[in-house]
Amino acid sequence: MRASHLLTAGALTLAAAACNTTTEGANGQIAFTPTNCGVVAGCDFADSIGVHGAVDVQIAGLQGTPTAGLDLASDDESVFTVAPTDDTGNQATWEIQAHGAGVARLAAIDGDGTEVDFVEVSVQDVTHLALEEFVGDAVGPTDEQGFDEAWTVNADELVSWYVRPRIAGDAPTMGRFSFETVLDGGATWLTGAEQEGSDRPNGYLYLRLPAGDYPITFELTEDQGIFVDAIIHAVATQQ
Repeated sequence: MRASHLLTAGALTLAAAACNTTTEGANGQIAFTPTNCGVVAGCDFADSIGVHGAVDVQIAGLQGTPTAGLDLASDDESVFTVAPTDDTGNQATWEIQAHGAGVARLAAIDGDGTEVDFVEVSVQDVTHLALEEFVGDAVGPTDEQGFDEAWTVNADELVSWYVRPRIAGDAPTMGRFSFETVLDGGATWLTGAEQEGSDRPNGYLYLRLPAGDYPITFELTEDQGIFVDAIIHAVATQQ
């Protein structure tokens, strides 16, 4: 059910308001908080980051440890790199970019190059994509021949999904990712159905569909062999 018409992903960031979990560093000097990780429920370093995913991180001092002048670094840049990004909430923020499966230290480094504290961050390979319902009443996913997922919604009602990467065992993973949209046979059914706020390049699909059947595929931009073929059945409701 792969189709040839491709819509190019944009550069907007998918923002998810969430309750994020802070992790105390191994030395008890610095607290590390992942943010803006693409997961609506919140970010937690106990979860892995998927390869190609990006996660922001902020730090705070513990036991009176100052954070002024500290920088963050990875001890294995084949696993992930880290670099300063725009401040969030007037607080210094760094971006982690995951590159390969493994575990590496995210270290807080002072101006002399001394490691003050660290947390270990796990990165895992993404195996496939999945849709997670968000707004509205969507039933699924169910099995249907020719598709990875089938969903049923009420016609003419608002409904939305997040496109989320999965790792081995169908487990969710952290990270902001970019996606390509593939429409079966170059169909144009999204025109008029897609709602303001929908952001497919960053994994958010927001629709109001007339009655009918709507196949759609999402591919990971960096690896189009990782995808989900889905079909949405919009069913007319009795008045």
